[in-house]
Amino acid sequence: MIKESPFIMITIAIMTLYTLHNLYLFLFLQHPDAIALATAGILRPRPAVQLTDPRQVLIVGSISSGTTQVSADLKEQFGLEIGHENAESSWSFVRDGTVSWFHGIRYIPRPGIDTNEKEYKNEPEKGERLFQAVVHHLCHILRPNMGFHPFMYRSDRCSLRQKWDSCWRSECVDIVRSEWGCGLQKNSSSGASPPRSCETPFQRTLHQVRHPLRTIESLVTKFCISGVEGDVQPDFLAFASVLFPQYDFSDLSCIEAAGYYTVEYNNALIDAKDDGNLDDRFHVEEVTPCSVAGLAGFMDQDALHAPNIGKVSAICKDENSEANELMTSSKNLYNKGQLSLDWDDLLGGIHGSSKKEGDRDLQKQVKKLTQKLGYQ
Repeated sequence: MIKESPFIMITIAIMTLYTLHNLYLFLFLQHPDAIALATAGILRPRPAVQLTDPRQVLIVGSISSGTTQVSADLKEQFGLEIGHENAESSWSFVRDGTVSWFHGIRYIPRPGIDTNEKEYKNEPEKGERLFQAVVHHLCHILRPNMGFHPFMYRSDRCSLRQKWDSCWRSECVDIVRSEWGCGLQKNSSSGASPPRSCETPFQRTLHQVRHPLRTIESLVTKFCISGVEGDVQPDFLAFASVLFPQYDFSDLSCIEAAGYYTVEYNNALIDAKDDGNLDDRFHVEEVTPCSVAGLAGFMDQDALHAPNIGKVSAICKDENSEANELMTSSKNLYNKGQLSLDWDDLLGGIHGSSKKEGDRDLQKQVKKLTQKLGYQ
């Protein structure tokens, strides 16, 4: 019967490979000690890294700032275990760190709590209700194309056989509540809520930036339905509205939505660095894999995983190594040759904008951000 059914044979083969793959991850990531014991010490896999164990680096940057490329280059050039949006170390090889846009939520003030301290000082319960509302709105449904799922943070509480259900929805609320603003360690004497700890710590945290105009171009290409004059893609609209509810993103043109998101996201991280909560910042257009690895501390004597020190250092000492060449985009090429914006494209009254013709608010904010980030 089985011989007469190719479909069954293919199914068995796929399930066998899937089972072996999961067994491999289970042993090497969760129980490497069992491998060492079974091989009498011949194989000594890297120790397991738990949810609350520190990792070497977290690199945060806006959507369309080149995070996919940076994570790929660090993995390919040095063999580092770097995740893109993913920090879940029991089923993924991300034990060295993570490059992510959504992990930047650690450094974005919580609406109703951190951003409205004076307004809700005497009625903190109102601020908490606002915060709860935006969190539940974000977690109401799965939006996988935005690079966020609770599984990317931890995976031991809900079934991995379900992409989204009531358990994952509850997990989402819990994770977003705990992650949002957890990296903002400010003095609480002003009445703000006391400092909190992030569940997964990182030894270094870096802010990756790309020229704001280029970032906006890429966002428009990704999230504007039917081009510059089109509507904003609903998932981007939902995330931007939740993170920065001071804007009515549904009333903005697509360029304006992309622009104000870029301004607010980067300004939040600029403030976090100014307050000492981030270690450094780099222009993605001006770095090599080696310079990023250096900023991340992989060649320092106090690097968390000692074998990385010699490995990365040896590669970067070779002047002819590709790791010493400027990073070039080879991964996400959404906007390759499709759209070029200049400053006047940020004016009101054009490209679907409902603002007064010639309104310069967005243009001024993007120019100011560009200067603050160190671009000419």
